[in-house]
Amino acid sequence: MGEVNTKYIDAAGGTARVGGNESLYRRLLGKFEASVDVEGFDAAISANDFEEAGKIVHAAKGAAGNLSLTAFFDESVILMDQLRGGGKPQDSDVRMFRQLYEETKQAIKDYLDNAN
Repeated sequence: MGEVNTKYIDAAGGTARVGGNESLYRRLLGKFEASVDVEGFDAAISANDFEEAGKIVHAAKGAAGNLSLTAFFDESVILMDQLRGGGKPQDSDVRMFRQLYEETKQAIKDYLDNAN
């Protein structure tokens, strides 16, 4: 396996989730970006459609959890709690969700670029 930024990726945990198949785990990591509808999230937040934003965050949380993407998963849980039932999220958590998404994408790219 390549170098891993453990703030963002628990590669051992993620690999264990797929029965120890490192190749499969890397393939699934490569699909992470497509599994999170960030544009839809941004549009829902801008429209104050917190119910829709909650659905998007819920899906993102599931993807992050399945792939052991720790920091993004943790922030998704926080944001999901705020959005539950159409509640308005804290602006700082909306920004952090977006920031951690970008940082996680970069950590995945770095990891995959260095994978053997």
